[in-house]
Formats: sequence, structure tokens, C-alpha cells
Amino acid sequence: MIKIAPSIMCADFLNLGKDIKDLQDCGSYLFHIDVMDGNFVPNFSLNQDVVRTIKTIAKIPIEVHMMVENPEKYVESFAEAGASYIGFHLEASKSPIRTLKRIKELGLKAGIAINPATSEATIKYLLEYLDYIVVMTVEPGFAGQKFIPSVLQKIRVIKNMIKDANRQIEIIVDGNIDVINGKKCVKAGADILVGGTSSVFKKGQTIEKSFNAFIQTLENELNTSWNNISSKILDKSISF
Repeated sequence: MIKIAPSIMCADFLNLGKDIKDLQDCGSYLFHIDVMDGNFVPNFSLNQDVVRTIKTIAKIPIEVHMMVENPEKYVESFAEAGASYIGFHLEASKSPIRTLKRIKELGLKAGIAINPATSEATIKYLLEYLDYIVVMTVEPGFAGQKFIPSVLQKIRVIKNMIKDANRQIEIIVDGNIDVINGKKCVKAGADILVGGTSSVFKKGQTIEKSFNAFIQTLENELNTSWNNISSKILDKSISF
């Protein structure tokens, strides 16, 4: 099953309650909340009050993606606001293991996010503390950027690292996830796709139309790909 995490930063804040309901009705897996402090990234966005408000009507988990300096300072406040998942950028943390352990002590899912230029090797020794990993497929901080193709190999390597460690860790991909890029990410090993303006919140379309078209097209594309691969394997086995 393809899991979609709508990026609430892209929602219509004049009609946020309706958007939340529509996203849930469409089958969203969780809500992805981007928190930016104007320091780690140049933009500001969303905060504990937004999480608290969404929590009053949310029937699915809320994942907080902290793009902030000193993320350890904000773990308790986002937990209190209603987050179920809290992740932060490895590049911004001075004590990632301590912060991950604190998130888990609060009974939440703990995650690490890494930028496109950050090596996957940096998270090798964090795997035992992780429930999920956010792989950025664009530079963090702005919507509407181009997908960076080199991250696909990073997803593959991380997936193998998780298997080798015998851990149950979800891989979330975030940034310009349309049908083409989403298909590539799922085939590389991604578990959850963050849906933004390239998929779930398309201009001039309702959420229901955008969401359903994205899922249906993506599933059709993936089924075709897997069937083609299976056919080639089958043909090769017969030839022997």
C-alpha cells in the first residue's frame, strides 16, 4: 500500500478544517507538519499552535518535521501539542542520540531527517534509536523545488542498512514528489511519500481530485513496472 503524508504547509489555511477532513477522507496515512525557524532554513512556518489545532480534529497521526536549530529545545512542547511522530535534522542537532531517546521516552515515534548533500553513512549508528528517516529530495525550506535524482541511490542504501540492522524503520521522502518521482522513490525503497503542490494540493483542483488521481496513477504505474519486471524474470527462468 502506498502511504501518503500530506504536507500541511501547502494547505489552504482559510479552510484548514475542511482540508484536514478531506485529506483524512481520501486515506492519508499521517499529516506532515513542516516547522521552520528562519535560522536552520531561511523561511518561517507552522508551530505548536498549528499542531494543537489540527489535533482537535485529526483522526490520523501528526508527524512534526523540525527544520530548526537546537531541536532538542522543542521536543516536549510539540509532544504536548499532540504530535505522534517527531523528527529533526541531523545537521541541526548537537546531541542526536539524546534527543531521539527523549522523543521515545515521551512515547512518540522518533525520526531523523537528512539533507540531499548529507551522506547516509551519518545515520548508521543511529539506527537503533530510530522509528523513521526523512530523506529530503530537495533542499529544505521552500516548496516548488526540483527533485534531486541522486537521492534515489541514498534511499536504496538506507533501505539496505535498515535490512542489515534488522530494524523496522520507515523511510519518508520529502520534496517535489509527483507521480514520476514518487514511483522512483517507492521502487528505491521509500515507505511514505510527502504530498505537496506536485501531487495532493494541485492548483485549480480539489484535494479529492488531486489526491485520488495521484494515488491511482502512481499505483497503475507501479503495478505496470512490477509486472514488467516479473515477466522478464519469468521469461529468463523459462529460457534456462
